[in-house]
This record gives sequence, C-alpha cells and structure tokens, in this order.
Amino acid sequence: MKIKYLLSKDKRVVKFNKLIETNFPQLLNEENPDIYLVAGGDGAMLHAIHDTIDTGIPYIGKALGTFNFLMNRVEDDRKIIRQLLEDKLKIDYFESNAITAYLDGERLGDAVNDVILGDKLTGYHYFNISTEFGDLSNFDIYGSGICISTTIGSTAFNYNNNGRILPLDSDLLSITGVVCNRYLNDIVPFGEIQIKSDGARIYLTNVRSKVLKKGSELILKKGPRIKIGFLDREDFLKRRIEIAHRFRK
Repeated sequence: MKIKYLLSKDKRVVKFNKLIETNFPQLLNEENPDIYLVAGGDGAMLHAIHDTIDTGIPYIGKALGTFNFLMNRVEDDRKIIRQLLEDKLKIDYFESNAITAYLDGERLGDAVNDVILGDKLTGYHYFNISTEFGDLSNFDIYGSGICISTTIGSTAFNYNNNGRILPLDSDLLSITGVVCNRYLNDIVPFGEIQIKSDGARIYLTNVRSKVLKKGSELILKKGPRIKIGFLDREDFLKRRIEIAHRFRK
C-alpha cells in the first residue's frame, strides 16, 4: 500500500512527524497514494479532509488528540506503518458525504463536518428551512443560528449543541438550533435542504463564507464521498456508542 503522510503543525504531533521523517521519509513524497495518513485529533482529520477532499483518496488517523473519535489508538507506530505498507493489516472503512453549499446558484464550497448559519451568540435572525423529504417544510424559526451536521461532524459543534451523534456510515444529517425560539433538534435523511434568512453569515466547516441576505436562498446538497479507515472496528463503534448515550443515567 502506498501511503502519503500529511504533515501537521500541531505541537502534539512533533515527535510523530520526526518518526516519519527519520524512518519513513518516502511517505512525505508519495505522489500516488492509496491512502492518506493523518496524525493528531479529530480537528486534524477534518482539516486534512477539507484540504484534499477532491482527490477521493481514503484517510487513516493516528490518535494524538483529546477525543479521537475519527482516529486510531496505536501504540507501536513503526510496526503498524510497516504492516500498512506491506498490506498486512485489515482496514475497515466507514463512508460518508460532505455537504456542498450553493448560494443563489453559486457554489460556495464543501463542508466536511457542518454548515452553521448565524453570527454572534447574541444575534437574532430569521430562518426558513425546508428539507427534500418533508421532515421540515417552510419551518420558521428565530434565534442565534442553526447547525446542519454531517455524520462525521456530529461529534463536533453538533455534539456541543446537544445534537444527536450519528452512525458514521449512515445517510443522515443532524439539524439543531442555537438559542432559538422553537425547539429544533432533528435527524433527517441526507437530501437537499433549502434555507432562507435575513442576514445570517454562512460558515462551512468553521470557514466564514458569505451572508445569506433576505431574498436569497442557500441550497445544501450531498457532496463528495469520504472514506475513513479504522484498524479496530469494535473499539471505534464502542466509542461512538458511549458518546451517543451520554444523556443516560
């Protein structure tokens, strides 16, 4: 297997970067990889996907972060990398999709984990939401913002906003309201979503984009396919289940 290591500037990854540079320098210059290797936390994985999403190449992560929901906990780095290079390890892939956003027909870009609309926590905006399969139809809501999260992003802002944790290989989206006048905490099929507002700013995976002004329409559609690899499927599923059940006593 040909591996491309995506270098990280995270201080927690300095030693791992050195290990790669010293023992596996070919991973830094691989031009035709079968898989991307990412080290760090979930944020590192999300940034790596965001930067390389158009390649269609799968990812595998080395856990060096805090929560590591998208990463693999590995003790013997040299051994694992050698086994990957020699195709001696079974990798279980979970697949998901990014969200592609369009503002009045203009493509804004892809969101790996979520699309957030709003501005300040004390802001107050109008939102009108309709989903392709009718779960929300001309749903009017006022508040600081709304979050539309992918399965990958459901453990990020969505999680902190009390949204549901989605199975990584499901075809679902989580939609939550941020300090709103009506309760909004829904799971919907991954289809087209139409949103109108009166001036909320659009954020794609924490990247500030344009403003959704009155009279304009934001369309969210299913975007590029993403594959993330895991060496221990059971450990991965256990961690997802544990966090999904966080409200149980």
